[in-house]
Parts: sequence; structure tokens; C-alpha cells
Amino acid sequence: MALDKDTAKKVLAQIDRDELAQLGCDLTSIPSPTGQEKAIAEFILHWFEANGLKAVRQDVEVERPNAVGILKGDGTGLSLGFNGHMDTSFTGTAEDLRMVAAIEPESELKGSIKDGKVQGLGISNMKGGVAAFMMAGKALKKSDMKLKGDIVLAAVVGEISRTPIGPWQTKEYRGEGAGTRHLLTHGMHTDYAVVADGSDLNIVWTQNGVVQVKIATFGKAEAAWGTKRSTHPMEKMNAIVKMTKIIAALEKWAAEFEEKYIYKSPTGPLYPKVNIGGIEGGAPYRPNYFPGVCAIYVDVRMPPQVRPVTIKYQMEQTLNQLGIEYEMDVYKSLLGHEGKGVEPLVQSAEEIYQHLFGEKIKHEAPDRASIWTDTNVYNELGIPAIKIGPRGRRIGPRSEEIEIDVMVKAAQIYVLMALDICSRERLA
Repeated sequence: MALDKDTAKKVLAQIDRDELAQLGCDLTSIPSPTGQEKAIAEFILHWFEANGLKAVRQDVEVERPNAVGILKGDGTGLSLGFNGHMDTSFTGTAEDLRMVAAIEPESELKGSIKDGKVQGLGISNMKGGVAAFMMAGKALKKSDMKLKGDIVLAAVVGEISRTPIGPWQTKEYRGEGAGTRHLLTHGMHTDYAVVADGSDLNIVWTQNGVVQVKIATFGKAEAAWGTKRSTHPMEKMNAIVKMTKIIAALEKWAAEFEEKYIYKSPTGPLYPKVNIGGIEGGAPYRPNYFPGVCAIYVDVRMPPQVRPVTIKYQMEQTLNQLGIEYEMDVYKSLLGHEGKGVEPLVQSAEEIYQHLFGEKIKHEAPDRASIWTDTNVYNELGIPAIKIGPRGRRIGPRSEEIEIDVMVKAAQIYVLMALDICSRERLA
């Protein structure tokens, strides 16, 4: 590590454990489901201003801003971006009953500190990471470090996997990269980036892409009573029964796909995944009719170098063998990426982790690495990016917790990485 150890010690001393815990608690207490991030964004913007950082509000949509804080360098060095999303895995409302069988009281979703942990909805995914890089920015500002390059602290909207489809078309369903793509197409480029999403402070820079597909099949919407199966076979009349055959064929294809397309990345294998995550069919208030329409919604997590058209083609070849009428619509397509040019960033993280904790940094476990996060957007746009962030755990249907000490470790990593990268001169 090229950093002066006395300088590093001085900056690390500015990270206040209790203040960081309270910041995580404050962020968690502000509800921020996807599409409704305005209140937390305004809190963060005010916090940046109060702590001497330049605050930039980026309106991604009406009343849906990214909150960006900038610590300026002198313009001669490399810049580093930190990224974390403000939206939460669950809405914190009764709408969540569509996803979980039971929900805890809203009072248990607010931020609280207990037994060395911060608890509440969103603290693990990923307000703990956002608080950590905010505190890192404040520590650098307080220590009055003279940096060569800029530090950009970006709290973004819309990372959670939600996709507009059918009647669900509002901003509450525009996630998975919405905020970061806006961030980077509206001026906030840096030489390198660290995404603070949860990884148990392990490191990864290769992640899967996403394809989401709607498949519909059709029956005949007629009264089922009084008919015989010999003259009105379910395989022809009933769209739901037809769909069971489609599901069986897709499940067989999925098992083969998941084995064939394992991707060997520098940090270990990435696992593809196919999941039938939604189904609609028939009329619950009129089940005496053969359902005329049934649709399923399929999520495919595919490794880098696999294209959405490949997924569509393979699914069509599978279903065309069934002799069943169907319609297929791809409604999401995000590519996976392996970060290029990340070596200086990775080396910095490795050396700083060793300096701080006396051990080697680990690679993210394959099951946890095989996802999509905003890391992909940076790498897609040619900004070398790694993911390393604090992660806690779920303690209720929706509520989460994270150890304060883990948040502190993340802030320590971030502050020294920023000091390291942003002290380097930019080569001509």
C-alpha cells in the first residue's frame, strides 16, 4: 500500500462508530420503497451539505432523485465513485403480503440499535453500505486531506429487481439499474468505482445478466359445467392445464441451462438460474369457466457473453415441440459483465484489507456472486468497478439487522481506498 501509515491512521480516527450506527439507523427509519426514494434522498443531500460536501440532486423522475455528494480533488489525479441504492427489498406496507405469508408490525421496520447491531427494513440491503461510504466521505473532509482526484458518493434510486409489465407501469416498478444508469449518463463518471452492496466485505467484479419473459397460452372461455372430458379435453379447453405442460418443459430446459452455462470468472464460478416467479390465469370469481388465458413470468439470470436473443431462441425451441399455442414477450434484458481494467482497484482493496485486518480479502461466494447489481452498469459503460460491501441478515419476514462493527470495517475500507486511488496522479 502506497499510503503513508500515519496519514491513514489520522483519517481512520475520524470514523465515529456511534455516529455511523446512528446514521444507519436514521436512513433505515425513512421508508424508501422503489419509486418512493424522495424523502431519504433529501435527507442524504442535506447531510452532504451539512458536512461540507458538494450536494448534487439528480432528478431521475419527478420526485425521484439520486443524492450525490462530491469531495473535490485538485484536478490532477484519479477519481473514485462509491455507489449504493436507497430503495429496499420490500415496501414496508401491506403490499408485501403478495410476497410473504405474514408481515411484522411497521414499528419493527424502523431503525433501532440493539446489542451492537442496527435493525430495520433495508439496513442490510443496503443502507448500511450507504451509511459507510457517507461516513468515509465525511472522515476525509474532516481530516482536510489534499486529494488529487474527486470522490463521488452516489446514493441512487431503483436498484431492486422490479420491472414494469402489464398494469404495473409506474415508477414503483422501475428498478434494477434505473438510478445508476441515469447517474452515469448524466455526468457522474469516475475513473473507478466501488459498489457498496452487501458482500460480507468480500470482493467480486463479475456478475450475471437478466432476461425476463412473459409466456401466455390460451383456452376457450366457456362454461365447464355440463361438459365431458372426451368432447372437451382440458388440454385444449383449459389454459391453466396447458400451462402446466409448458412449465414442465421449461423446468427441464432450465435444469440443463443451469448446468451448461456456469461461467468461470476470476473470483470463481457464476451460476445461472431460471425461476418461474409469477403466474396469472382464469377468474377467481368465476372458476366455473374454462380459463381462456394463462400467463407465467420467468426470470433468467445469465452469465456474461450470453445474449438475450440466445435465451429467447432456446425457450422457443423448447416450447415449439409441445404443439401448444403460446405467445412469448421478453420484457427485460440486462447484460452481465466481467469488469475490465479493474486490476489497480482490486490491488488497492487487497492491500488495504490486509493492512486493516491482517488477512487476505476473500472472493464473494459463488451463490452470492451470481446476481445482478449496479456493478454491471459501471462495467458496461467502461468504468472499472468492484463490489465490496457490508451485509447483515434477515431477522423477520422483512426486517433486517447488521453488526455495527461490520459497517465500521466497510467505512474503513472505503476511506483508505478513496485516499489511495484519489492520491494518484493521472497519467498523460
